[in-house]
Amino acid sequence: MEVDAVTALDRLVHAELDALRRETAAADATAQRAITVAADEAKERLASHNGLIEQMREQASHLATRESVDTFKETMERRLDQSERFQARLTGGMLLLSFVGVANLVKLWT
Repeated sequence: MEVDAVTALDRLVHAELDALRRETAAADATAQRAITVAADEAKERLASHNGLIEQMREQASHLATRESVDTFKETMERRLDQSERFQARLTGGMLLLSFVGVANLVKLWT
């Protein structure tokens, strides 16, 4: 009877070990699938993030830099100043011509 009890106990222990191995293998397979899914999602997020960064770089390349805006502003201010000075000279010249013309008319009528 002792041999039968030992054999039964041995079978029980082996059955439990086999069950634990199956459960461990199943848990390992599930964990590997979870890792694969997480890695794929991380790759997708990284690709999306990299796409967003590239889009921002592309948009930034179309924006004006501070230096270019400052240069444009200085150029426009200089051109406006030149235009205002020319307009002032032109107005002064027109006034002078008007006075000379009136003076000549006055001389002709007198």
